[in-house]
This record gives sequence, C-alpha cells and structure tokens, in this order.
Amino acid sequence: MRKITTIILLTALVGSSAAQTRTDIYHDGWIDFNKNGEKDIYEDPKQPIEKRINNLLQQMTFEEKTCQLATLYGYGAVSPDSLPTPAWKTSIWKDGIGNVDEQLNGEWKRTLWEYPYSNHPVAMNKVQAFFVEKNDIEIGIY
Repeated sequence: MRKITTIILLTALVGSSAAQTRTDIYHDGWIDFNKNGEKDIYEDPKQPIEKRINNLLQQMTFEEKTCQLATLYGYGAVSPDSLPTPAWKTSIWKDGIGNVDEQLNGEWKRTLWEYPYSNHPVAMNKVQAFFVEKNDIEIGIY
C-alpha cells in the first residue's frame, strides 16, 4: 500500500509540475532566457563565447552577478524545501545561484525523490526549471 501511495503522489507531483513548465521560452536551437522575445547574443550558441559572456554580463544586475558566486546547500542542509515553492521567489536565490550542492541526495533528509533512482532526475529538473523559467536572467545551475 505504501508503494502505491508513493507512486500516486509522485505521479500527481510530476503532472502538476509539467503543467507549469514555460514552453514559450524554448525555441529551435536557443532558449529565450530573459524572456524578451528576441535572441540576444548570449542566447545564441553560434556566437563566440567572449561575445556571449560580455552580453550576458551587461544584462545582469549586481545581485545576479554576486549570486552566481554562491553555493546553496540543498534540502535538509540549508534549503527547507525539497522542491521549489512560491517562497523561493523572495529568497536570496531569487536572483540565481551558482550551484545547488547536495540537493535531494539523502545526505541530510530522506525524501521520496531518492528512490527509485529515476525519481531524482525528475526532481532535479524541477529545481533547474525554477532557475531557468522563473527568474529574470535565467541562468541554469549545476
């Protein structure tokens, strides 16, 4: 019974999250990270790296730049949430974050996202989607 409940809960969570995914920023060969409807230099993979970096840095705020230097220790260590919540939009990482370490790896707290192992990439994709789809400059994390 516990296994069935877990499967039902996971399916409901995945389904509700999929409905919230932004599809309007994804284009053929590029992503409109800043949601301005145009392919900026930094969004164009055919542009030289130096040009892309310079263009991105020109568009970033001071807060966004400093947040890229930080690491957030994940759920159970620092983050109180296993997945993004509305509160994340007002947290320090609302302006992005360079890295989320130990997120949902079971080191600090056990979650249903650890096992079966196929659950973990689903959860991490939700975290990545928050940083790409819900922030202003949308820089993915690693």
